Amino acid sequence: MRLDNPVLVRWEYASEERLAKRNAIFHALVEGDNAADLAFAAVAEVHPVRLLDVGCGQGDLTERFATELGAAVRAIDISPRMVELTRARGIDASLADVEQLPFADEDFDVVFAGWVLYHSPNLQQSIDECARVLRPGGRLVASTYGEDNLYELWDLIGCEESRSPLSFNRSNGTELLGRNFGRVEQRDVEAQLVFPDSESMRAFVASTIDRAHYAGQVPEIEGPFRVTTRHTVFVADK
Repeated sequence: MRLDNPVLVRWEYASEERLAKRNAIFHALVEGDNAADLAFAAVAEVHPVRLLDVGCGQGDLTERFATELGAAVRAIDISPRMVELTRARGIDASLADVEQLPFADEDFDVVFAGWVLYHSPNLQQSIDECARVLRPGGRLVASTYGEDNLYELWDLIGCEESRSPLSFNRSNGTELLGRNFGRVEQRDVEAQLVFPDSESMRAFVASTIDRAHYAGQVPEIEGPFRVTTRHTVFVADK
């Protein structure tokens, strides 16, 4: 099952229920660096005045960009529900696709694409569009998962073979972004998720996009089970 399948993506984000659930579990159980905080820091480094968040989701980081950085923030998402939730935070959010951004050339100081580019069926076109709306010297911050993210968990329940590689990943991100940006920096992030029991593990698996049906295969465990969460934040300057 590919995460750049438009039908799957629209179905998954028609509601916030599963996204909110897995984010809540992640934040409650993570030990170490939080990739979202490192992505935020990469944006904050350049003190943006105008910022675009593509694939804003529920708007958690979008709101931080506006309130903590004082930037004029625009946000887009292909999900009407995600746009609704982000607008409820006081953000200027609209329904749009990263493959065809409804903005003028060189309109923003920063484009943030957090865990979204691998959902795009036309990945290079999406990267081209992010570059187009950035001013000279502007920055794209784009994050993704490591190929072996949560490997210990998937190995435990025997489903590692079922996932197709992400189209935008740790191995190819620098090359893909280098076609549009003069400087690309790769910042890898690792931390631990510590599941206290089998029930918390089942709840997390059940909230995932393409592996929810494996929740029933989570075995009973004694004591905490630690897995490694692996993310990459790409910082690309135009």
